[in-house]
Amino acid sequence: MKNAFLIIFVFTSLSFNSSLYAQSENNLDDIILIEGNYLRNLGSFGEVWSQAAGVYAGYGMFFEDHNLLMFRSGYMRHELRDEEDDNESLTVIPLQLGGRYYFANTGIMPFFQFMNGFNIIFENMTLSGESSDRTLVRYFWQVGIGGTLSLSENINIDLGINYNAAFYENNKELYEDSGAMMTGFEYTIGFGWKLNN
Repeated sequence: MKNAFLIIFVFTSLSFNSSLYAQSENNLDDIILIEGNYLRNLGSFGEVWSQAAGVYAGYGMFFEDHNLLMFRSGYMRHELRDEEDDNESLTVIPLQLGGRYYFANTGIMPFFQFMNGFNIIFENMTLSGESSDRTLVRYFWQVGIGGTLSLSENINIDLGINYNAAFYENNKELYEDSGAMMTGFEYTIGFGWKLNN
């Protein structure tokens, strides 16, 4: 009985692996990505703005064996740690260029990711009793890891964990002497539609 179970297990495993490799030529193609994200802010910035959530839309072009060049934009809204004032807000539109390196070309594809670009920041704050609306443009970079799971010939699901850093503000009234970098850990989940299949 144990031998029969072992033979069935080995046969099933080999069949599963061979089907993944048979699909491998279709796993890496140009892709349209839609991702939801949650950002947990850190440091002085995180003491004022606790977290953020948003969405990315992007386009990726594959080249070579395991590389993806990505263009991405989106919308992100940050939440105040002290939620007493509903009039204050911080929203971000990221404009990003970067890429991924995929370690495997199978049904499950782990990757390393680097993005950089600019955040367009729309800030509505009350400082010293006066309301202030500003628009800022700040450099942004991100590194992370993740994985892509090929659900079908045309559809992928992506999961990722990233570290973000962006230059933000040197406002001593709000962020004390050290100022604030817009840093945090970002968690993403998204769907991709492969274009060349």
